[in-house]
Amino acid sequence: MKKLLISFAVIGVFSSISYGITREDLEKDPILKGKMLAKRCAWCHDINRDLLAPSFNAIIERYKSLPDNQFKNMVIKAIKDGSKGKWTKWMSKHIRTKLGKPEDMYMPSQKPYYNEKEMKLIADWLLSLKKNKE
Repeated sequence: MKKLLISFAVIGVFSSISYGITREDLEKDPILKGKMLAKRCAWCHDINRDLLAPSFNAIIERYKSLPDNQFKNMVIKAIKDGSKGKWTKWMSKHIRTKLGKPEDMYMPSQKPYYNEKEMKLIADWLLSLKKNKE
């Protein structure tokens, strides 16, 4: 577990360097900080492309009718507790895998990797994407 966390820290440092973003930039702009934190989500999610999970834009589109505070709370809960069964139909149409059936796929809890403040920053970033689509 320690090696995994160190790996994420190293990836985060190199990601920040490669984008020319300083720690000061992140502290001044919470939306940018949320976006950078969400880079870890790139194992399964992309902004536009469907990977192992729906893109962030697909998530935003599906929940566009939710009020902002409800959308934000839903995102935080999914990050904290994980999610299973919400995207089964989507999975069966978009994901081809030999790892199991679409109904068996789930998003594991990300609580070990993010604290409450970081989860809120990611939710704020997704909310900003949602608002830009309106």
